[in-house]
Amino acid sequence: MVAKVLGQLESLGLMNSTYVFYTSDHGYHVGQFSLPIDKRQLYEFDIRVPLLVRGPGIKPNQTILEPILNIDLGPTFLDIAGISVSQTHMDGQSFLPLLVNKMHNTSWRSDFLVEYTGEGTGGRDPKCPNLGPGVSQCFPDCVCEDAFNNTYACVRTLSPINLQYCEFADTQAFVEVYNLTSDPHQLLNIAKTVDPSLLEQMNQRLMKFQACSGASCRS
Repeated sequence: MVAKVLGQLESLGLMNSTYVFYTSDHGYHVGQFSLPIDKRQLYEFDIRVPLLVRGPGIKPNQTILEPILNIDLGPTFLDIAGISVSQTHMDGQSFLPLLVNKMHNTSWRSDFLVEYTGEGTGGRDPKCPNLGPGVSQCFPDCVCEDAFNNTYACVRTLSPINLQYCEFADTQAFVEVYNLTSDPHQLLNIAKTVDPSLLEQMNQRLMKFQACSGASCRS
């Protein structure tokens, strides 16, 4: 399909004046942490998606390391059309300047919000009577993909420290923290051993992300 689209643009003489964005939905995790197949978790293998872009002013074969979010796609499309995101109430920002090398990397975000609301109700699944309440999307063998307490909000930061901080909305107020420099596969939760001042700092940053809207999310 991609080849057909690009071929049509070429035949119409529009290739050099057209931006092409290629991305996808989140792929399923299969086997990680012995989780059932799905894509609802806070870990790197669930939150990342591919994004390829070509178009006028973009150098080929370059990789941008700054974090690009789904909420940035709309502002970027508007920017290409000559409309500033400041004229909207969108939370994201245009990454067109990054693509065409018109922005210093230091002016881009270094952290972002990751959040999910788990599915499930207070009742038990009649097909899985031995399981507790709140589970959802259960397989015939009563292995379930989700639960109502799989509700979390995270700050994923890349600088000055490569860290993920997550709070769960459950009865334990469970926290997960991972240093992705020393632990890229997120095997060791350091919430109990990390400096408490860092936890407080990340908690404050998380609350700011959850409360922001529009321009305040871009600052």
